Amino acid sequence: MVNLDMPNFITIRGLAGACALAFALLAGAAEATPTLALKEANNCQGCHNAGRAQRPFFERRCTLDCQGCHIDPSGGGPRNAWGTYYETMEATPVRFFTQPDPLKDESRFDAHYDGRIVAQAETGDKRTFPMANEVSLRVRPFVEYLHATYTALIMGRVGDESIRVLRGDDRRFRENYALMLDQMPLNTYVKAGRGQPLYGLRRPNHTLWIRERLGLDQFATTEAIEAGGTPNVPFLRGSYMRGDPYAAAEDRQKGTTFHGGMRGVSFGWHVNASTWDSESAKNRLKMRALGAGLKPWKFILYGERNWRTVSAKDLSAADTSAYRSTAPKIQPSSLISQYEASFAGIPGVIAGAMLEELHDATRDGLRRSVFADFHPLPFLQFELWRRFETGTRRVADTLGILHAYVDF
Repeated sequence: MVNLDMPNFITIRGLAGACALAFALLAGAAEATPTLALKEANNCQGCHNAGRAQRPFFERRCTLDCQGCHIDPSGGGPRNAWGTYYETMEATPVRFFTQPDPLKDESRFDAHYDGRIVAQAETGDKRTFPMANEVSLRVRPFVEYLHATYTALIMGRVGDESIRVLRGDDRRFRENYALMLDQMPLNTYVKAGRGQPLYGLRRPNHTLWIRERLGLDQFATTEAIEAGGTPNVPFLRGSYMRGDPYAAAEDRQKGTTFHGGMRGVSFGWHVNASTWDSESAKNRLKMRALGAGLKPWKFILYGERNWRTVSAKDLSAADTSAYRSTAPKIQPSSLISQYEASFAGIPGVIAGAMLEELHDATRDGLRRSVFADFHPLPFLQFELWRRFETGTRRVADTLGILHAYVDF
């Protein structure tokens, strides 16, 4: 594949390469956030011990948003008590110990490690390389209502034999941090800090067009102030972005983004919508996304469409010499659609197919993927992809990812 921004998953290098080759004839795809959320939409036991009495209205937190399982409401990184409970007690067929009820969590410190290596085979060319090492620490001085989070992320690239940082290459090492007030009535929160931009339902797989072409890959970072909440079932979040501190000043996208949705227990139905309005010194960016999902029996159906409009500013009167020639590439206006159908009737396994369509000024493309996601043990996950792209270009590849992580 031309694009090599790999999914946000952990891996162990040797095993990833061996498994990718051993399963080269099988298919693989990332277990994306919408898939996991829909899978557990009508499973209250996925978040806490069964049999609990109904909680008071202002103390409820039922949501299909990323906030349901992650400390960062935008998704990714360390899991909160509910996410750790789900990972240990529900996501895999094997349990090594009983995870404490999230409502009884009184820890003041939480640590998270995530290390990844990717193996890819394309037209006879095989490559295995480390993708990232991520270490996070959260401190909760009062146990509830306030916490501070710090994340150090070291990223690799194709051709690397080990994780390394080169002088002057600030895309290899990133630092994210946040100060957050949360666990307030109706699961409301206020957060300030640096991290992944808020937009749509985050997917761990950054090679999906709906993220790749939006510039929200693993390198995406912004400084922002964010607020949101989950009034029982609906969820709504808004963010004011100050731009990527690692980008040149004239390339920092500043503006607002909003994301909201609702879900129902019956058939696990789910709808979500997002808006994005930002601008830099060079261009204006507007995006709209609409998605919906359903879980009939053991099957999961999900679809999402994104409309992106990019308009360049008139720089004829500006001092263009001040703009760096090495500025990040801005993808053109586009229409992107994604449809997924998967089966989750086997404990620890999700398998299915995904269809993506891309239309913009540079190319029209259709990408078909079949996938299998294996989650045999807590803290261990393996994915297999087989992807085919037709249209303006024709490519195919097989991708294997072994994801290993731990939370304390």
